[in-house]
Amino acid sequence: MVLEGTSTETEYQLVNIIEELVKSHVRQIMGTYDMCRCEKCYLDACAIVLNSLKPQYVTSSKDSILDMLSDSNLQYITDLTARIARALKLVKEYRRH
Repeated sequence: MVLEGTSTETEYQLVNIIEELVKSHVRQIMGTYDMCRCEKCYLDACAIVLNSLKPQYVTSSKDSILDMLSDSNLQYITDLTARIARALKLVKEYRRH
């Protein structure tokens, strides 16, 4: 029996898998744009994209998050890439620093 608040062998966390996917793809795609790559611009782009998507929370061990990200649907990734490109264009045109 495991009591609430006690540690077990595997540590689980609540993760918005969409947020993790967006953050990793924004970082990758941002590298191909001729724009500021500071943390503020990165987070602004992430916020724009995430505000247009429905969150998807999962309970996961830290090690399996990367596996979930790699199992994403190709069409979803294509759509996500288009959203990220639009967000990066906005951030580039209207920098807030």
